[in-house]
Amino acid sequence: MPLPIVSQKLKDEALFKPLDFLAYLDKAGIALSQRPAPQTIVLSYQKSLCDFVRATFPCERAKGYFGRFVHYVDVSDMDDSRDKHSPIGNKTIAIASDFGVGAPAAAVMLEELIAWGVKEFISIGFAGSLREDVPPGTLVVCDGAFRDEGTSYHYLDSNMSVHPEPRLTEALENSLKRAGLTYAKGPTWTTDAIYRETKSEVQYFRDQGALVADMEAAALFAVAQYRNVSIASCFSVSDTLAYLEWRPEFHAEPSMQGLEMLFSCAIKALQ
Repeated sequence: MPLPIVSQKLKDEALFKPLDFLAYLDKAGIALSQRPAPQTIVLSYQKSLCDFVRATFPCERAKGYFGRFVHYVDVSDMDDSRDKHSPIGNKTIAIASDFGVGAPAAAVMLEELIAWGVKEFISIGFAGSLREDVPPGTLVVCDGAFRDEGTSYHYLDSNMSVHPEPRLTEALENSLKRAGLTYAKGPTWTTDAIYRETKSEVQYFRDQGALVADMEAAALFAVAQYRNVSIASCFSVSDTLAYLEWRPEFHAEPSMQGLEMLFSCAIKALQ
């Protein structure tokens, strides 16, 4: 059965929207934050990345509703003097984390942040490799997603492809290049069912060109396209299915350091 089950919904207005929820919070006396919405946000799914950011940069946790998720990050002291092409600008930046993993959770968080006023996003997370030449520790810039989850179909027609915003993706790539980092670039297979990934799926999506598997990108791209905001996505490869068996390396140093390097490059791309 195709999604959405009621295809008419793609032509209909939603009964309530993220702005309605934020208005409800205001009416209930729940502040969103003590500060205005940041202009740019990094979406994070691994606690280790948020811990790294809080330990490395001066951070201020939001107060109010978004205090559960958002830390404002002060990158003004970041040493970029060696890179005259990538100055740290005046945009406010934050990291959002602890909102869960998977397409529905990421889409809800993105919707609410957009409604708050955030305009640019970079998603950083782990991904599983589908190819032998993309081993754990590889950095991947995502340029599209195969829609094997459910959330994106409630935003865009099933015939539409989903992609990150080209300008922001290019800025992320340029930031990685200036940092002297090597990376792979290609699409991801986004799935809801991490514990139901099969050999036939790995072979199929690998043949279609997917480099990795993840749980959020397709939904994030669909929401961003629907709401007309900019988003890019990148991964640190943490495990592999390339040999048609699972080989995890989530806690290996290259996987963890990959997230940190991606964050450092992302904040320059967002500026």
